[in-house]
Amino acid sequence: MTSGTQLIDRAVAVMDVVAASGASGAQLKDIALESGLNTATCHRVLTSLVSHGLLSRDAARRYVLGNKLMVLGARASNGPGLRGLCAPTLDRLRQHSGETAVLMLRNAGMSVCVDRREGDIAFRTLTGSIGGAVPLGVGPGSLAMLAFLPAEEVATLIQANAARYAEFERLSPAKVLNLVNETQRQGFALDMGELIDGVGGMAIPVRSPAGSPVASLGLTFLATPANAARLPSFEALLRAEASSIEAQLSPFDLPSDNGLPR
Repeated sequence: MTSGTQLIDRAVAVMDVVAASGASGAQLKDIALESGLNTATCHRVLTSLVSHGLLSRDAARRYVLGNKLMVLGARASNGPGLRGLCAPTLDRLRQHSGETAVLMLRNAGMSVCVDRREGDIAFRTLTGSIGGAVPLGVGPGSLAMLAFLPAEEVATLIQANAARYAEFERLSPAKVLNLVNETQRQGFALDMGELIDGVGGMAIPVRSPAGSPVASLGLTFLATPANAARLPSFEALLRAEASSIEAQLSPFDLPSDNGLPR
């Protein structure tokens, strides 16, 4: 009979192999080989880790680190790290706008809400709460990151997420590509109630010193004519805060290649 310690050791070994594979992920046979487990045991461990959100499996049956790890890592970094750095930023965005302020990070082909401040009015959002995730390209927070990645990577991610886009009534790969182009032209991502009736959002990328998007700052609000008139002020707030964060970033604050906090 396998002891609890052995089970934990096996799970950690599997996660180490998956983590080393980066954003491209790893297949069952490779994970079994690298971890030293037989295929059946490895599959059971993988299935359990996926069920707990610690790993994720894509359409090509490749395993990557899961969204739950991203949230746990973010919660562990209340001091150093991007989440800690952005905490005062979210407070200010909430205070000056009265709207819900959101910090998103990338995890492979997904975008995860790692922190937020609730606005004056509560309503349904795409991610729901801290830890909620959507495919890159769904909603302003993820679009703000996707749109400013290299063109080849954008195309690869849109293709990889095609099946996930089908879960959203008003999205398709072609529509996401159009939104990417629009976001690039504007310099920010905007949705005025297209994905969720009555709910709008705006987001700005937070870039590394090399210019790569590592996160996004966003505001979520009711999609009303009154708030449409406030869009210039929302943009100014987000740009000022994103610039402030970018000026403070150090290599230790930046997410790793798969989007998980270091």
